[in-house]
Amino acid sequence: MGSPFGVDAGDPFVLLVDPGVADPDRVHAGKRPVWAYAHVPNGYAADPTGSVTAQIEKYAPGFSETVLAARSTNGVQYEAYNPNYVGGDIGAGALTLGQLLMRPTLRWNPYATPLPGVYLCSASTPPGPGVHGMSGYLAAVSALRREFGIAAPPSLGPRPASLRREP
Repeated sequence: MGSPFGVDAGDPFVLLVDPGVADPDRVHAGKRPVWAYAHVPNGYAADPTGSVTAQIEKYAPGFSETVLAARSTNGVQYEAYNPNYVGGDIGAGALTLGQLLMRPTLRWNPYATPLPGVYLCSASTPPGPGVHGMSGYLAAVSALRREFGIAAPPSLGPRPASLRREP
């Protein structure tokens, strides 16, 4: 139907976020944005808004009555926005066992590039798509080691109160 392969989105897997929970500045006059991401067939060309809204409605009855406006991007539009997202795939392709070990290419350090000081940190590098933030963390560890000789990255956890600097 909406895909070049005749596949409909059906009941898509949907991730739903209410950014106003973490950032109250996004809530205005009692109105709050909602962000949703859905898994639909590769190359899906139809507007996914109806399928996504129906899926949310299953678990949050009355949701559709609260929607004031909606904007969506289908797979074809997403690929036009970024050709690396073939068919709208933000994971940049199939994650096979070979891809897991050789993504984006077989190299000892998959984050370093031939350009000095330039590193890759995307779903196209290990550990691959769906492990949000880890590719960037591992690319940063690689850059610290290679560019600055820092073997162990600094702790990213909260500092003990005794070490905090007050503004």
